[in-house]
Amino acid sequence: MAQVEEKEKIRKKMKKLLMTLIEGHAFVVFKTRNGGEIEDVLYEGVDTRMFETMWIGMNIDELPRITPMICGVCSATHHVASVKAADGARGAEAPPEAWRVRYLINMGIHLNNQALHPLVFGLPDFLPIDVEKRSMFALSRHDPELVRAGVAVMELGHKVVEVYGGRDIHPINAIPGGVARKPPREEVEKLQERFEKHRGDARLFVEKGLEMMLNGKDKIDAYPPGYNYMMALAGPNGEYDIVNGKVRIINPQTGSVEAEFNDTGRDYLRFLKEYTVPYSYIRMVTTKWKAQNPREGTIHVSALARANVVKSYGVEWADELRDKLAEEFGKPFRHPLLATAFRLVEVAALYELIAEEVKKPIGDPIYRPPSRDTGEGVGVIEAPRGTLIHHYKAEEGKATFINIITPTAINAAAIEADLRRFFVGKNLGEMSDREVYAHAAAIVRSYDPCMACATHAASRDRIALRIVVADEDWKPIRMLKWR
Repeated sequence: MAQVEEKEKIRKKMKKLLMTLIEGHAFVVFKTRNGGEIEDVLYEGVDTRMFETMWIGMNIDELPRITPMICGVCSATHHVASVKAADGARGAEAPPEAWRVRYLINMGIHLNNQALHPLVFGLPDFLPIDVEKRSMFALSRHDPELVRAGVAVMELGHKVVEVYGGRDIHPINAIPGGVARKPPREEVEKLQERFEKHRGDARLFVEKGLEMMLNGKDKIDAYPPGYNYMMALAGPNGEYDIVNGKVRIINPQTGSVEAEFNDTGRDYLRFLKEYTVPYSYIRMVTTKWKAQNPREGTIHVSALARANVVKSYGVEWADELRDKLAEEFGKPFRHPLLATAFRLVEVAALYELIAEEVKKPIGDPIYRPPSRDTGEGVGVIEAPRGTLIHHYKAEEGKATFINIITPTAINAAAIEADLRRFFVGKNLGEMSDREVYAHAAAIVRSYDPCMACATHAASRDRIALRIVVADEDWKPIRMLKWR
C-alpha cells in the first residue's frame, strides 16, 4: 500500500512538468550516481495495451475496419497491413487493380504523415536557438510560407486516403480479397487537379525544410546513433515499395544486408524477438540472433532506414535529394535526426508517384472471394514511422490469435540506445534542466514515436514526455523542470 501511495505522489509531481511535441506519453528516466553522473537511461511507455486481446473472437473480415482504431494519425497504414494479414488467413488473392487502390491508401497517409512530422515535431527543433517554445506556431512565425505549403501537402495526403479508402481517417474500403468499391471518378478528377495545383507547394516545402535542416547540420551531428541495426521493406530489387516486397535488416555501419525475410507468412518470427521489460508497457523488439537481452540487436525503423535499403525512389528529384544528403553526411545514413530530412525526401517522391498514379483509372476486377475460413496470415508493410507487422490466425472466420508489432515498439529499444549513447557518462550538474530536456526530446522526437500505436490507455490528463532523475537504485529523486 505504501508503494502505491508513493507512486501516486510521484505521478502527481510529474503532472507539473509539461512536455510537448511527441504523440502520446512516455518517461525518460536517468539513473545517476556520484552526485549527478548519468549511469543508465530507460525509455518507458507508461500506458497499458489491450487491443490485441479485445479483438480475439471477432470476425476476421472485420479486423481491417477495426484495427485502424488503434490510431487516428496513421490509421490507413493499419488498414492496409490488416487486410494483407486477413488475405493470408482467409486464403484470398486480391486482384492487381485492388492492390492499386490499397497502394494509394498507404501512399496517401505516408504523404500526409511525412509532411505532418516535420511541421509539428521535427523542424521546430531547427528553429534559431533563441526561440524557447518550439512548435508549429513558432515555425509559422519564422517561415509562414513553409508552413502554408506543408499544410497543403498534408491535406492532399488525407484527401487521397478519403478518395481511395472511403474515409480520410479510419478507412474502410480494403476487404479480404480486394476492395469494396472503386474511387468515384469525379473525386479522382478533383485529385488530379489538386496535385497539379500544389506541385509548387510540395517543392517549396521540401526545399525550405531541407535547407533549414542543413543549416542545422551541427545539431544533427550532435546525436550519434546507439542502435545496432536498421530494417525496412523494399521491392524485390530494392525499389521504393511501402506495401509489398522483402524486409531487409542491414548493418548501419556498412550498409550490408544481415538478414532478409518475406512480407507475408511467419518468416518475421525467425528474425525478430519481442521482449517484455518490467518498466514499460511497450514490448521491445530486437534481432533474434542478438537476443541475450533487449539491449542487444536494437533496430531502427523509419524513413531513415528506408533511405539506406531503397536503391531508388523512382522519382529523379527524390534520388537527387538523397545524393545531396549523402554528400553532407556520408552513407549509410545513420544519425537519428536525419530521419526528418528523409521524411521530406519521401514527400518529394510520394507527391510525384501519387500524381502519376491518380491519372490512371482503376479497372476490373477489384475483388476475388476468399477460399477458406480457417488459416493464418501475416502482413508486413511500411508505415510512415517504419515497419509494421500484423499477424492473425482464424478458425471458422473468428480471430483466435492477433499480434501487432508497430514501428514505435520496434524503435523503443533503439530510442533507449540512442539516449544512452548521448547521455551516459555526462553529469546532470553540468547541464541546465532545459538543456537536458532539449537533448532528450530531440532524440525521442526524431523517431516520431506514436505511443497511441505502441501502448494504449483510456486515462486522461496524461503528459507527453516526463524526464525523471533517479539514484543508483532507480529511486526517483526529482522531476526535471526547466520552465
